[in-house]
Amino acid sequence: MMRNLNARLLSSAILVSVVLGTLFWCPLWVFALVVGWFILVALYEFFTMARQRGILVHRPLSIGLGMVFTALVAWRSIVEPGLVPTPILGPGATVLSWMWDVFWPATIVIIFIRQFTRENTFEALGGLATTLFGLAYIAALFSYVFYLRTMDPQRGAWLVLFLIVVTKMGDVGAYATGSVIGRHTLVPRISPRKTVEGFGGAVVASAVTALLAAPLLGQQRIFGQLPSPVLSAAVGVILGAVGQLGDLAESLLKRDCQVKDTGSLLPGLGGVLDVIDSLLFTAPLFYGILIYG
Repeated sequence: MMRNLNARLLSSAILVSVVLGTLFWCPLWVFALVVGWFILVALYEFFTMARQRGILVHRPLSIGLGMVFTALVAWRSIVEPGLVPTPILGPGATVLSWMWDVFWPATIVIIFIRQFTRENTFEALGGLATTLFGLAYIAALFSYVFYLRTMDPQRGAWLVLFLIVVTKMGDVGAYATGSVIGRHTLVPRISPRKTVEGFGGAVVASAVTALLAAPLLGQQRIFGQLPSPVLSAAVGVILGAVGQLGDLAESLLKRDCQVKDTGSLLPGLGGVLDVIDSLLFTAPLFYGILIYG
């Protein structure tokens, strides 16, 4: 028990150091490389888990496509950041970006071609669907941290830090509350260890953290207004709740694949996908709150 706690603390300390270093003391291209590494490893873990489940996916090709998409997002957000925060309705609205117009149709064609080269058609639909889902679930969702980082040259790093702190403190709140007073299982068939009390603890922890971390937002508008204690706490409640949905979503995948952790790269924490699962849901949501809210 103590050894696992020490490993968890050490892994957490290393991750915090890497995140702070790349956010505040490194150029954007280093940040892009670090985010790309997280996506690469998470994709590897996901497609390895799928193959263990018996789903026929071509792991190198799938990971390669994910890295191409990540590179496109990084390039677009770093080189042309002004193109990112555009409205979806009204004056200034634009059509879907070329990443969606070119990359995803091309990806579908490529993975079909890969299926054509197999000796049989067994699990073709499962392989195609799992490949597309993995790319959307990990590469597309986590890439929103690029948009957050570059949407404001001065405050972007602080916005990413706000997102991470509020989301992960929700995870801490869920674990602590569930361990101490957790009695009612949230969704037993998916995760018998996640409780209703833990979910409530996550929401409260994220709300309090968002309230305390509100200065990180600066003058960035949320829900179209300047930050206030009420608005900051509201964002915390939303991120805390949605972050737990992200955690539960990954638990559903692991339950189906009959694995405890997606990997063992981070002692005490599991795999990279285990660490970023809640952020996969909160990153695009937080970006949407800042841009379209």
